[in-house]
Amino acid sequence: MEYRVLGKTGLEVSSVGVGCWQMGGLVGGSGWTGTTDEESIATIHRAKEIGVNLLDSAEGYGKGHSEEVIGRAVKGQRADYVIATKVRPVTDDPSEDRARQRILEACEGSLGRLQTDYIDVYQLHAVPHEATMEVVMATLAELKDQGKIRWFGISTNDTDAVRKLLTLGDLATVQVGFSLLNRSGEDTLQLAKAENLGTLIRVPLASGALSGKYFNIRPELDAQDRRLDRFTSDKAVRTFQKLSELLFLTEGEKRTMVQAALRFILDTEGVTAVIPGAKNRAQLEGNAGTMDVPPLSEAERGRAIEIADSVEGF
Repeated sequence: MEYRVLGKTGLEVSSVGVGCWQMGGLVGGSGWTGTTDEESIATIHRAKEIGVNLLDSAEGYGKGHSEEVIGRAVKGQRADYVIATKVRPVTDDPSEDRARQRILEACEGSLGRLQTDYIDVYQLHAVPHEATMEVVMATLAELKDQGKIRWFGISTNDTDAVRKLLTLGDLATVQVGFSLLNRSGEDTLQLAKAENLGTLIRVPLASGALSGKYFNIRPELDAQDRRLDRFTSDKAVRTFQKLSELLFLTEGEKRTMVQAALRFILDTEGVTAVIPGAKNRAQLEGNAGTMDVPPLSEAERGRAIEIADSVEGF
């Protein structure tokens, strides 16, 4: 496994981490099917064995269940993992007092579910109301001073919001939605590089659309799968048919489609680490194997972008 420094934090994280949204399962309603707590815990343990040390979660993943699973998995070996999680700072009452209370209460909740006394990277899961930005950043700094969080950042592709928050506090990381199908985060990645912000890349496989699993078929998904409507429409089927042209990236068995999609991101300027979801150990191992396959050539990269840009989207 390759390790990269997460911006100004100095934390060394595996280039491929584990996105833990799936580990929330169906708690709270629709979400991710095909998961069990036992397999999720085994996946986290396997991650350590193969050198993957980065776990990314959020208070909202399965109404906190993802964090609970992580807490059970890392108990007794907390120092072997870099844990990032998120807080939603936006409330119906955009007052400074309520914003501060929201951050403090949410942090205590995450610490309890994770069974830890510190969070490595605490991220805002949305852009705060403009009127509360200053107090939100001050509250995060307070938590850092108390040792409850080591660093803080934000998950957003809103480059202007990142610039604003940088003027208000020591923002250290930004989580960017970026993939071969969605390159809208390029400006944010460039800003992150200029400001020495660590970057975590979310939804790198476009929720599985780039996995190759659904190419040339009409997907059959469980009724509770959050992707059901989006992945099974006629438009989606046409998109998957077109995306099958990306399989040229796997010719000669040099890469799986997943590894090609992740390699595309990891070789993009400004990227620190990618955090694909993993429902089980096999998916984790396939994701981690990305570091063992050749990067895309310039010709391959260019052709892949042309194919991705030609789809209807869904």
